[in-house]
Amino acid sequence: MAFRHIYFNEDSCTGCNICVDVCMCDALAPNSEKGKPPIEMYPDECWFCGACVSFCPKKEKGAIEIVTPFPMRGGFRRG
Repeated sequence: MAFRHIYFNEDSCTGCNICVDVCMCDALAPNSEKGKPPIEMYPDECWFCGACVSFCPKKEKGAIEIVTPFPMRGGFRRG
């Protein structure tokens, strides 16, 4: 079972589907209900590029958030 990486705030998301259009890996699909947030169809395909967040017209309102897996969160240490 795959874990979700993209979360939509239903109060802020207008369902414009711009995030679906700009997703290079086709992880998102439009919702069949008009005005509802898209559906993360293939969470394992997400590249965490952030295009969906960057192009979201409601990003200041927190309409979409990407949660990266724990191993990808850190930086590199020089020894």
